[in-house]
Parts: sequence; C-alpha cells; structure tokens
Amino acid sequence: MAAEPPAPPARDLGFVVAVMKRIEQRRLMENLSWLFTVTVAGTALLFLVMPYITPALTTIGHSLWPEVIAAAAVLCSLYGFDQARRVFGWRLF
Repeated sequence: MAAEPPAPPARDLGFVVAVMKRIEQRRLMENLSWLFTVTVAGTALLFLVMPYITPALTTIGHSLWPEVIAAAAVLCSLYGFDQARRVFGWRLF
C-alpha cells in the first residue's frame, strides 16, 4: 500500500479557472454585441422618427412640462423604492 503513488487531484483548479475565463469572455462579447445592435437600431429608429415627432412635441410641450416633471419624479421614486426593496428584502404582500 505504501508503494502506490498518491491519487491525482479531483480537480485541476488552473484548468477550471481558464475555462471559466473563456466562458465569461464569450458571454461578455455576446452581451456587448447585443447591446451594440440594440443601440444602433434605436438610434436609427430615432433618426427616422424624430423629424415627425419634434414639431408635435414643441407645440404641446410647454403646457405639459409640469406633468412631465411630476411623472419623472414619481417614476424615479418608484424605481428607487423597488431597488431598496430588493436590497433590504422588503416584501409588500
């Protein structure tokens, strides 16, 4: 029994780290490519649509500023509450 060589390690950590690094790099490139594609598509859509929307926004925009500011404040507050709820583990119901 004493003459037998020791058993190899169950896992090669260097290999595991190298494989995980390649997987994460691949996921990063996939996510960046999707983000780039969506950004370019959104920019192109806005480039095509804004010449038609801008006149309407400028004519009715002055009377809607108070509502827009109130809606933005409410949405920011709700988003902040949702993030705090997730961080602190608050349950609503």
